[in-house]
Amino acid sequence: MSLVQSFLVALDMLRLHKLRAFLTMFGVIIGVMAVTMTVMISNGFQSYMTNQFSKIGAKTITVVFDSGFRRRGEGMGATGNLTMADVDYLKARCTSLEYVVPSVQVPAQKVIFGDKTLDSPRVYGGTVDALKLNATEVEQGRVFTQEEVDNRASVAIIGKDIRDQLFAKGPVIGQLVTLAGVNVEVIGVAKEQTVFGNSNGKDMMMPISTAQSKWVGGDKIAYIQATPKAGVKPETAMDDIWQALMLKSGNKKVYRVDSAESILGVFNGLIAGAGAILSAIAALSLLVGGIGIMNIMLVSVTERTREIGLRKALGAKKGVILFQFVVEAATLSLVGGLIGMGIAYGLGSLVTVVSAAKAWPNEGGLATPFPISAALFASGFSAVIGMVFGFYPAMSAARLDPIVALRRE
Repeated sequence: MSLVQSFLVALDMLRLHKLRAFLTMFGVIIGVMAVTMTVMISNGFQSYMTNQFSKIGAKTITVVFDSGFRRRGEGMGATGNLTMADVDYLKARCTSLEYVVPSVQVPAQKVIFGDKTLDSPRVYGGTVDALKLNATEVEQGRVFTQEEVDNRASVAIIGKDIRDQLFAKGPVIGQLVTLAGVNVEVIGVAKEQTVFGNSNGKDMMMPISTAQSKWVGGDKIAYIQATPKAGVKPETAMDDIWQALMLKSGNKKVYRVDSAESILGVFNGLIAGAGAILSAIAALSLLVGGIGIMNIMLVSVTERTREIGLRKALGAKKGVILFQFVVEAATLSLVGGLIGMGIAYGLGSLVTVVSAAKAWPNEGGLATPFPISAALFASGFSAVIGMVFGFYPAMSAARLDPIVALRRE
């Protein structure tokens, strides 16, 4: 018998015993479905993380002062918090960097306009380059200029939540709001941007010189952001920054240097690792399904003893009988795998629809692209499982003595 003929005979056996075949395939169905769903959700979260990090710039490097990095008993010497001088130092020392920008955060205040008040906006001070690095865009008005940074102008770009709460549908651009007793002119409204569920709607961005002179004091900054030049890997730029800072601090580890890309790599590695472990656990049900296939194939050999004896009496060789039963076992397992793939595809689509309706983890929901390669691998693996576990029953059938088989009732 050819492979096609054997496959058709196997399908006939499935049609004759539908319920028994389904119950036999159940373990394989669950296994393939679980493996495929795990890969789908894992890929969905990796895609979500990549998308979120792309909004803040995957190549952005952040430098913060962290005295907790010191060894026990080690003093800081003259090294202190980050200042504007550190920005100039990195610009001069690190030729691999395109942007080196400082940022400062103004302590929690209230923003007042007329009789309306907004509590605890997030107020940041930055440079013109910081606006470019963070891809800050406005839907109304404009961004601040270098001249306004140099002159410590009391101007600000506000988020949509601040605009809606303080101004409703009234005019915004050119209005004066009060922040801790200081009047600030609104020159722009930033386009809404959401990263990891946090919106910039309550953000307020102003020139760093204004924030330092009127609220923070001195030239201290909260952190430094940097990006590598075109063609420079973030790891190379991070090494340059680290070496420069170690030289400045006398090898005291009082700084922390991270990149969005390295953090993304860690997250994706954790997600992929967890997905692989869960997939391996789910794949155990394929072994259970394989045992079920072996059991039903042994039953099938017993039921078809007279058929086997008749075929051998008519000249069928051991190899033909062996091949037929192996194909039947593989078909049983493969059909179960295909059903599992179909169920996984349906559940994945349902997850996407429901998560989009719930706006979790963002407005578009959790995308769960169907992993064709993983699904085919799981189905192929299930077919191999069927062949392996079906081999013993097939050997039992092939070894039957035709005379003994024909005598059996």
